[in-house]
Amino acid sequence: MKIALLKDVPNLGKRGDIRDVSDGYGRNFLIRNMLAEILTSQVAKRLDMEKNRQEKIATEVKKSAANLKEAIENTKLTLKAKIGESGQMFGSITPTALLAELKKNNIKIEKSQILSKPIKTLGKHKIKIKLPQEMEAELQIVIEP
Repeated sequence: MKIALLKDVPNLGKRGDIRDVSDGYGRNFLIRNMLAEILTSQVAKRLDMEKNRQEKIATEVKKSAANLKEAIENTKLTLKAKIGESGQMFGSITPTALLAELKKNNIKIEKSQILSKPIKTLGKHKIKIKLPQEMEAELQIVIEP
């Protein structure tokens, strides 16, 4: 029996996949639990349209991620920090502070995308930022006294 999966099923496939399963498994488990439906020409057309739509969305997301990556890598932030008499920084530069500086430069990301711990030293640093579509960007910052 040929079926089209409506949801992800472990050890069988992902949503939208077409699989060949035994009649009993298909009727008694997959169709009854609304995990799949019998493959017909209408279902096949709907799946093709869904895949095309998903591909278009994925290419748009990839383009926007590439544009964001370019914007981040072309940005160089200079942050000021208070230092003590021994040249040691008071406090640290946190991802929240980096996020605020990026927002000033019209770069909108979320705090969870910044892959950095608080920075406690002066000088140049490179911060990795996680983007959609498994992309990463590298932000250059300079911390001055």
